[in-house]
Amino acid sequence: MAAVAKLKTPTPEAVEKEEEVLIHVRYQPNAEIFSIDLCPDGVSPRDWLNRLLEMASDRYQMLAGGRGFFRLPRSRYDAILSRGTK
Repeated sequence: MAAVAKLKTPTPEAVEKEEEVLIHVRYQPNAEIFSIDLCPDGVSPRDWLNRLLEMASDRYQMLAGGRGFFRLPRSRYDAILSRGTK
């Protein structure tokens, strides 16, 4: 018996998900930032978090255990990143 696999064309939602950027934030017990992903050179973790919250707070999700993350479309991430270099 032979199995035949059919390839599906990705949906627009699947393509958009592939182009998302995840930025994880980890906090210390006193609410200071322990680590934050993709922090640009020359920008403090606190300033990076403030910029992300200012421009994409609707994309932030708080998690248990002192963690959270931003799930950003690539274009929005690029806009936030370029804001600090102008």
